[in-house]
Amino acid sequence: MGIRLASEVKSYVDEWIRDTNLGRLSFIGHSLGGLIIRAALPYLECYSSKMHLFMTFSSAHLGYMNSSRIIETGMWLMRQWKRSKCLQELSFADASDIKDTFLFKLSKMEVNRNFNQYRFLNFHLRD
Repeated sequence: MGIRLASEVKSYVDEWIRDTNLGRLSFIGHSLGGLIIRAALPYLECYSSKMHLFMTFSSAHLGYMNSSRIIETGMWLMRQWKRSKCLQELSFADASDIKDTFLFKLSKMEVNRNFNQYRFLNFHLRD
């Protein structure tokens, strides 16, 4: 999904904005959207000097490991209902070694340093 988002951003900029006129580039994402944005950033390095704001609301940047019982139960039900690569990635079940999981690799990417401002907003659910 990150590759597709990066492709859409590049197409939009190429079609509607001349590269010399592009001022700042900001991204705002909610929930899974925040992770999709993070996954797109390595493919948007050509705009690194234009990156301004990266803001996410309730995005599971740390996955759903050790989360509340409510979320764990919901994740279990969703995995039983539908086999989803995304759900496996969010629960670190996409590889046997945690260092090979998608979220771990995403956390090691250094492209996020290009932004002038970061805002990660979350809230805590209580059991």
